[in-house]
Amino acid sequence: MVICFDLDGTILDTYNLIRETFIQVFKKYYPKFQPTEEDLRTYFGPSLVETFTKVGCSPDEVVMMYDNYRRINKELQPKLLKIYPGCIELLERLKGKGYKLAILSNKINSVIVSGLEEVNARGYFDLIVGYDDVGKPKPSREGLDQIRKYFNDDVLYVGDSPGDMQTAKNSDAIAIGVSQAVITEEELFASGADYVISKIGDLDKLLEELNV
Repeated sequence: MVICFDLDGTILDTYNLIRETFIQVFKKYYPKFQPTEEDLRTYFGPSLVETFTKVGCSPDEVVMMYDNYRRINKELQPKLLKIYPGCIELLERLKGKGYKLAILSNKINSVIVSGLEEVNARGYFDLIVGYDDVGKPKPSREGLDQIRKYFNDDVLYVGDSPGDMQTAKNSDAIAIGVSQAVITEEELFASGADYVISKIGDLDKLLEELNV
């Protein structure tokens, strides 16, 4: 069995980092749009291209906003990026039990790796699939299908957003929601979660109950 994780809100506690990055990017480079707190909440999960397009940026502006987002995010990362409590211990336990571990995120691969290295978690993952590794990002099934094919094994997907649950359902994978970030248990179930845990450190207990 391959345990595949989303990154932001699942492994990495990035809400404050993402929120502050968007605030600074819009303020400096697209001041005609001032996001509300509810707007900022909805940016947690979709790709940057999707988000900047949705607020009205032209294709050239999307490229400009994307580049400045990445620059500002990298500058803020050492101060604001965290890993969820109990996550390293969970990964240790899962590896000890022989699970294959993967990441599927709508961030580009190098940024995923940078974030994991910042919190000393890169070495736990056997495969990382990012935005630039697929033709269609989440909630397309392509990423999970790629991971399934790579390992020639069944996959379940653990994430914190409705898009993550839809991704799992689109790929006929078990969808496990984590309600530790900004999306509630009710929202996760409504978007297709098969199971929901309140914190990532409880995942192996659920896996034992499911006998997978």
